[in-house]
Amino acid sequence: MQNHFDIKNDSQLTLYNTIMSTGSIPREFIQRLLSQVDIVDLIDGRIPLRKKSSNNYFACCPFHAEKSASFSVSHTKQFYYCFGCGAHGNAIDFLLQFDRLSFPEAIDALAKHAGIDVPRETISNTAHSSIDTQLCDVLTRIAKYYQTELRQSKTAIDYLKNRGISGPIAKEFCLGFAPSGWENVLQQFGTTLPLKHQLYEAGMLIKKDEGGYYDRFRERIMFPIHERRGRIIAFGGRILDKGDPKYLNSPETPIFQKGRELYGLYQVLNANRQIERIVLVEGYMDVIALFQYGITYAVATLGTATTAHHLHRLFRYTTDIIFCFDGDAAGRTAAWRALLTTLPSLRDEIQIRFMFLPEGEDPDSLIRKEGKDAFEQRIQTAVTLSSFFFQTLSAQADLTSVDGRARFVKLATEHLNQLPPGIFQQMMFEELAKKGRTEIISAQMPPQMKLQKARAPSSLRLAIILLIQQPQLAHCITEPLPPIDLPGFALFFELIETIKNNAAYTTGTILEYWRDRKEGKLLAKLALLEHMIPASGIESEFLGTLQRLKKLANKQQIDQLLSKAAKGELSQEEKYRLHQLIHDKK
Repeated sequence: MQNHFDIKNDSQLTLYNTIMSTGSIPREFIQRLLSQVDIVDLIDGRIPLRKKSSNNYFACCPFHAEKSASFSVSHTKQFYYCFGCGAHGNAIDFLLQFDRLSFPEAIDALAKHAGIDVPRETISNTAHSSIDTQLCDVLTRIAKYYQTELRQSKTAIDYLKNRGISGPIAKEFCLGFAPSGWENVLQQFGTTLPLKHQLYEAGMLIKKDEGGYYDRFRERIMFPIHERRGRIIAFGGRILDKGDPKYLNSPETPIFQKGRELYGLYQVLNANRQIERIVLVEGYMDVIALFQYGITYAVATLGTATTAHHLHRLFRYTTDIIFCFDGDAAGRTAAWRALLTTLPSLRDEIQIRFMFLPEGEDPDSLIRKEGKDAFEQRIQTAVTLSSFFFQTLSAQADLTSVDGRARFVKLATEHLNQLPPGIFQQMMFEELAKKGRTEIISAQMPPQMKLQKARAPSSLRLAIILLIQQPQLAHCITEPLPPIDLPGFALFFELIETIKNNAAYTTGTILEYWRDRKEGKLLAKLALLEHMIPASGIESEFLGTLQRLKKLANKQQIDQLLSKAAKGELSQEEKYRLHQLIHDKK
């Protein structure tokens, strides 16, 4: 089950920050757009909602399998929340999760739903987008050329047949063939100097030392690499005969970064409405073979180790990742590197497992030998991250001796401190304490993190909860609040001012306003909390918290002035102020 208080889609947050920093979509437009869209209508157009109370609608959650309707959509808050899996957010978040759109795509889709145009503030971004589109277009044309060449090459067709690749699966992955020759792509698509430069920018040509260009790929089975939406952004090529390198990838280009893309992800998204798990393998042929045998949830990295960008992208679609490696020493070393990469990105709801293959086998050969059921049984019995973690470190220390256990605990603690604070980290430290036969060990958080995790006093916390869930309460505040020295008060004050300046704000629009700020996660958490106050008593409870906060502010001011008085430092004006505060307190 997902942690109800985590914001999903950290990669989307990063993307949002990038968008806002470039100024391509004005923040004011996004807020106005949300105020013009009814989240109930938007979601009801995709999954049928039924009304259960005056302002809340329910359905079976589209983000996890369930029989009872636990997915709630609030008309007044313009916010959805699933009591089963914890999925939540505003209209933009729903499009990010349900339609699997990027942030800009979600804004465009929402604007289309509302019947308004998206303004663009900068020309440079539009020009950059145009260049990207041109590069994708030329790669698409080249992919079609390679597919035509494949159909005409008996050698290439025989190779694929010998590898057990069927015609339909070759078509699904748009496989092609780069024929022999040094200038096939150059002559077909580089008829002018600007076109040659475009092909070079797209990674399809290599510059000669003496000037001019030649084709990068020759006599290779070609694997188009699609980005998430299906646009071709690069190629991988597998040599037909012996030679080096066996696999050759496109270089990094303006539209292709190996550390961010995953081969097969586009096909996985097309094949699955809901993705229960994703298997991460090492090669193109592994992905294709698994697909052919009905395992339509496999992706591969592109000649690079797994990166945090890969993980953040996968976490958008599933909470269950299985790394697949060879069972030899090299495979286990690669698995350990992958484990260390995952630690800083883990959340409590994420499950990471490691599947080690028999010696001499890869997913391509094993699925053909054993079939789908046996392969999926191996997936089910894959080693959990916690087990692999402790197994690996145990092999590096003698747990029968005090010295060995001390080394074991030290090594493990260094790695476990990389985990985000939460239930999983706590349980890992508890397990470490058992295995190290020592007292309970806790994470070593830096002082600033400890300060960030300190909870605000209950009155202020409740005031923020009520305000984020019922923004109209801000208009009940008729007098300015005195400053209070409390963690969270600055946020509360800014909330009040923001809502007063935007009368149409809802929970959904407030969270959108704070999406790209560190306080956004806290506000999303508070928006989900049950305060158990009946609707008829919310306003009076909110006003009561304000009174308690004012009394606290008065007490702080009195204490400060009394401290100065003890040192004989009070001015005449401060003496009068102290007298007035003490009188008001009575």
